[in-house]
Amino acid sequence: MVLWFKAADGGEPLYSYDLRGRKGSNNPKLWSSPNGFGPRARFQTETTPAVLQVDSLTTDDEGLYRCRVDFKNSPTRNLKINLTVIVPPERPVIFDAIRRDRAKILEPYNEGSDVHLICEVSGGRPRPELKWFLENTLIDDSYEHRPGDLTVNHMVFPNIGRQHLNSRLICVASNTHLNEPAMKAVVLDINLKPIAVNIVTKEKHVSADKRYEVECKASGSRPEAVITWWKGSRQIKRITKNFAEDGNHTISILTFVPGIDDDGKYLTCRAENPSIPESALEDKWRLDVQYAPLLTLQMGSTLNADDIKEGDDVYFECHIKANPKIYKKIWLHNNREIVQNVSAGVIISDNSLVLQGVTRFNAGYYTCIASNSEGKGSSNPVELRVMYVPTCRDEREELLGALKHETVVVRCEVDANPPIVSFSWTFNNSGDVAEVPHSKTTSDATTSRLNYTPVADMDYGTLACWGTNAVGRQRTPCIFQVVAAGRPFPLTNCSISNQTVDTLTVDCVEGFDGGLPQYFHVEVLEMPERRLRHNSTSRNPSFTLHNLEPGLNFMLQMYAANAKGRSEPTTIEGLSIKGVAKFAGSASVWPVNPLLAALVVTAILLLLVVCAVLVALYKRHQKPSRAGSAVVCKAPPPCNNGGGIVMEARRVDNDESAGQLLPTGTAVGAADADTDPDVIPNKHGENS
Repeated sequence: MVLWFKAADGGEPLYSYDLRGRKGSNNPKLWSSPNGFGPRARFQTETTPAVLQVDSLTTDDEGLYRCRVDFKNSPTRNLKINLTVIVPPERPVIFDAIRRDRAKILEPYNEGSDVHLICEVSGGRPRPELKWFLENTLIDDSYEHRPGDLTVNHMVFPNIGRQHLNSRLICVASNTHLNEPAMKAVVLDINLKPIAVNIVTKEKHVSADKRYEVECKASGSRPEAVITWWKGSRQIKRITKNFAEDGNHTISILTFVPGIDDDGKYLTCRAENPSIPESALEDKWRLDVQYAPLLTLQMGSTLNADDIKEGDDVYFECHIKANPKIYKKIWLHNNREIVQNVSAGVIISDNSLVLQGVTRFNAGYYTCIASNSEGKGSSNPVELRVMYVPTCRDEREELLGALKHETVVVRCEVDANPPIVSFSWTFNNSGDVAEVPHSKTTSDATTSRLNYTPVADMDYGTLACWGTNAVGRQRTPCIFQVVAAGRPFPLTNCSISNQTVDTLTVDCVEGFDGGLPQYFHVEVLEMPERRLRHNSTSRNPSFTLHNLEPGLNFMLQMYAANAKGRSEPTTIEGLSIKGVAKFAGSASVWPVNPLLAALVVTAILLLLVVCAVLVALYKRHQKPSRAGSAVVCKAPPPCNNGGGIVMEARRVDNDESAGQLLPTGTAVGAADADTDPDVIPNKHGENS
């Protein structure tokens, strides 16, 4: 029999196991005190040693127990056992630094910050240990027991990094190894800084005013990085596109049109996590912006542009801004290129143009032009104004014809800068020089008009006009010869042009008009009879004559005429219009191919050349013929072209066409030769 006693309960047993009067050991009598273990107790004899198993222990079960075993034939045995009941702690609770309960996942912490967490657990006998683990690694075992069965652990985990993302922080409460410890875990959520930012498309050179798409890629940020673009210290907005990719990658594409002023500046791609202060990373691209040259031209800084006179030295400075460097530079004066000529005072250096001893012809607009691989640039035009004393606009001496008591207007026109000119006039006849009163003149800017009326013979002579401006007095006066009006001078330098089969043009140069308005006249005379065939009048010394008959000899006489009469004639003699040869024969019409016609014409020309050579050879072996004699080619072909037409050659020793070889028509008889001096007889059948 086995009896279990609890010392605190006196001498009454709590549990009994009785085999007395039982047959075999499989049918014991079991009893458990309802005031003790009740149905929670069970004695197991199958184990060695035998044990009393009590379920659902409470703290009231704790105490000193005695086990008494009575034997049938042996002394009783007693065994004492002290039972200590351990009470597990409750489930831990985790708070953040401001005592907010964190059930599972913490609010995001910034990378590099410290994690402050509080773990509390109630109950537990004996008082539990409270420890923090990062996954399976102990990181904090500093806990304290507080009144009210409360155990607390304040944990500070410093400088969390991206390696701690999604790691578990576990608070473990344990007071025995008999049971699994109570624990609570939270997962770390971490805001991560970007770890890399890179401008992917960095061109070595970019061209101004050309559109580019620049890509920047950032990685490592959580949540995704915010990418901004900066040019120098100014942010570029509204022309970017941002994309997020897996693996904490962010891409931004900037549409960028560089300007000339961007050369040398930095284009910056900045990636940052807005949740983490000072988390920005940057990648910079120094822009090499290439552009066509920009040129600025100005007159030398020591010069006064409004006070340049003839004879002064002038220089221009061309300021060039270009990338890449220029390879060519030219200077233009009124859009014409300037070539260096040191002897003429034109000196070109790197960025300057020097003009020594300028004249009025140097006035105008100057520009400089430069070229590089991006294109060509032109500067602003700078006007050079050169002041000079008046000079005659027409340097030739003017001849004026006037009748007595006839008033002529003499115009004195000068070039001057500044164009405000005062004039003075003198009259000279046979060495006597007299001032012309100002009352007889009128002036307007650069023109002075003198109304002059000769009365006597002594009033004919030379008028001289001087102009004076702010620079000085005219050095050489404008000269006007006043002569008595008369017939105009003859035409000169007459020449013939644009001559066709029956038309020609005669151009002449007019002479002095005699002091009166003139017109021009031409007469066409047929020679030798001097029969008038044509005449015409023109306001210009140019005549176009039509319908002139070929084969005739003409003489042209050209005149200039005014109210006083006409000039001596200018004559062109021995003018002959050569027409197209006439052919007589059978009037058969053949269809003509253009190529065949060209070949036929070429053959005929060759035959004419051969005939000419034969005639020349024949003449060399014959005595000279008398005047008017003819040499006839009567040879068989090539002289005869086989088409019924005989090509005859003649030499005429008269003045009209001496030495000319003229083609004629078909063969004619001797009688015809007498009536037509241009036809040379050809007697068929005779040997040459």
